[in-house]
Amino acid sequence: MKTTSTCFLLAAVLLTAGCAVTHSDQPSQDPPRLVERNKTVAWDRGDAFGPVPLRLASLAAINCASLDTVDVKWLPEGFHAKAQDLDGRPFTGGGYFCKPRARSK
Repeated sequence: MKTTSTCFLLAAVLLTAGCAVTHSDQPSQDPPRLVERNKTVAWDRGDAFGPVPLRLASLAAINCASLDTVDVKWLPEGFHAKAQDLDGRPFTGGGYFCKPRARSK
């Protein structure tokens, strides 16, 4: 993968496909981390994300929208400035928690 955000977004797709976790009012002091379970990469704790800061709302929407399909629209639900990759390293610029929403037909 070419960029950190691409790596993060792939992880976001794999996580949220079967997850109904929502973010908290404040990001956790213990950052969320990507983990591999049953050959699926996912965030270990979706509730560790806080709200998306207003200053990052446009960037969050663009990043999550890159996951869109014909049937599913992806929207930013959370942000953590110190979200970690599979190796425990923080993502540059933090990480977004994207949630799928079915498109209206």
